Amino acid sequence: MVSKKGLPPFEAGASRNDTDFLHVYNWQILEKLAQDKKNYKVINGHRVITIEAAVKAGALFLIPESKSPHGCDVTPDGRYIIVGGKLDTHASVYDFKKIKELIDKKEFAGTDPYGIPILDREKSMHGQVELGLGPLHTSFDSQDGILYTSLYVDSQIVKWDYKNLKVLDKVNVHYNIGHLDTMEGKSAKPKGKYAIALDKLSIDRFNPVGPLHPQNHQLIDITGAKMDLIYDMPIPLGEPHDVVSIAASKLTPALTYNMGTNSRTGEASPYATLAGQERVERNGKNVTVYATMIRSHINPEHIEVNKGDNVTIHLTNLERAQDETHGFGIDLYNIHASLEPGKTASVNFVADMEGVFPYYCTEFCSALHLEMMGYLLVKDPNKKYESAKNSKLKTLSPEALKAEYDKVIATNKATDDVIQEVVKYLKEKHYEKYPKVKALVDDALDQYGHIKEVKAKADEAYKKGDVNGAILWEYQVWQYMVKTADVGLRAKNNLAKEIATPMSPAAAKGEEAYLKGGCNGCHVIGQVSSGPDLTGVLLRHENGEKWVADFIKDPAKFYNDDYVKAMIDFFKLRMPNQHMSDEEIKNIIQYLKWIDENAGM
Repeated sequence: MVSKKGLPPFEAGASRNDTDFLHVYNWQILEKLAQDKKNYKVINGHRVITIEAAVKAGALFLIPESKSPHGCDVTPDGRYIIVGGKLDTHASVYDFKKIKELIDKKEFAGTDPYGIPILDREKSMHGQVELGLGPLHTSFDSQDGILYTSLYVDSQIVKWDYKNLKVLDKVNVHYNIGHLDTMEGKSAKPKGKYAIALDKLSIDRFNPVGPLHPQNHQLIDITGAKMDLIYDMPIPLGEPHDVVSIAASKLTPALTYNMGTNSRTGEASPYATLAGQERVERNGKNVTVYATMIRSHINPEHIEVNKGDNVTIHLTNLERAQDETHGFGIDLYNIHASLEPGKTASVNFVADMEGVFPYYCTEFCSALHLEMMGYLLVKDPNKKYESAKNSKLKTLSPEALKAEYDKVIATNKATDDVIQEVVKYLKEKHYEKYPKVKALVDDALDQYGHIKEVKAKADEAYKKGDVNGAILWEYQVWQYMVKTADVGLRAKNNLAKEIATPMSPAAAKGEEAYLKGGCNGCHVIGQVSSGPDLTGVLLRHENGEKWVADFIKDPAKFYNDDYVKAMIDFFKLRMPNQHMSDEEIKNIIQYLKWIDENAGM
């Protein structure tokens, strides 16, 4: 097959040579050349040094390498260069020490058609290793001389020794791996432990949902002599193209942003708004709103503008608890902002539609997330609007209205009792010693601090005989209580974990397996939820540890057991098989023991 111009197809013509070239640059010389206009041309705003200038200055050289090379990686010590052949079964190991000696001696095998010096391939090389079909990219181990290379055609990772030039192990991946990574494997001090295969195809690894399949990332244990594939993770993106790992211990992020940080620049925003500073300012047809967001309230709750006004809303997330992000959207106006704790963001739009438009939080943030909203009223300045009466609960008899009032009072008292129990626990355990817990408590107390003023309004309305108004104010009291309880209970749970006895390594792994297995979706430690509380579960059966282990291993075998059948009938759910390994089950038992040891917390 040839083209109309008599040339072979691109895929054949591009690979017709026996070798291609590895380009070697002296970047320090190139940096100096780039300071003199006679050495470069400007292309699309970039200074491009000419081949002639680079060759003349001794900054550019070529070394033959396997045809259609793909990966080019430097060893952690900087001495060796690993090149994958792609269309060759070998990986080549070049020795920079030898390359430098040849350059210093100006010992060249020839030049290419552009006059670039070519170094002798064999004299530049430490050696070659036959790895398999389609060697591409490489990442390094913590062990000296050990590295891992992806084999695209063979769908494998090969572990080999680049110093002694020998293959040590291979593992199948699924399928057609391109890039790969080992933990900090591209750094001067690789950590080893795990490798990640970035596979371009998954085919039969996951349930098909259409012609397009996900890509596949696979986690591989590389701690032993033999590699062990331990986990598949589907990736619903385009081709997985390289990844760099970093130890979690090196990450020290801020828990929240400094209050009023601009969401785009990271600098302090001049529009930052604190509690009590919320306001609406009008300047002709320009309306500026300074608003705050905190669970579960947007202040101001009502914004009134005229049709045609240019509206800017500056929003500040007042949360002090980490990860309490709020979103802001306005119905029908195609407006949205996202604010992490402490950030200030702005939205701007022309109010060109008349009507009442809800604005609301778009991130599920608390039990009262749905109530976190307000209303934008856009009026036509040329129209007159009849005043609407304030909304009432509904038409009730005095007796029914009093009953509703008594009901909400009782609900608020019960909620406050819970809050006081939590506060007592937090104070007894000296929550203030733990910064993360203290931040949550401060957040909760801030919410609780609003209750006194609202409660006074409720009591005043009731004294005046306005039972309807009193109920509405008591509803507002309840909202503040729920916000307080929501944050307070999270503070209590975090504090309990801080002061509990330290977990053994096995218990910690058990908690990890428990969470990854989704067990917490039905079982909430310390209370009944969609499934029974697991506190004390090891004591509910004779030889409890074995019973629980067997049940986790194969729940279906126990479905007709009287105890299990009663649980199924009560919760209307069956325990699914989470396919836990024996080691994971063993660790979960240790985690359950730790829970029992700290049940009093």
